[in-house]
Amino acid sequence: MASRVVTAQPSALGVVTAFLAAFVVGSLAVQLFASAPRGGTGVEPVTAHQASLWEVLGSR
Repeated sequence: MASRVVTAQPSALGVVTAFLAAFVVGSLAVQLFASAPRGGTGVEPVTAHQASLWEVLGSR
């Protein structure tokens, strides 16, 4: 019994759908980055020592 290998050719509809999906994802990514806040304002420094964590509670 001989086996036959069938290769699938990409259909035009599948290619168009893939490009449309890539366009939609790209557009959403552009909107996400465009609406992201700019600059480093409001960033607080990282606490390096555990004692400084408790210092804030002691000052209240």
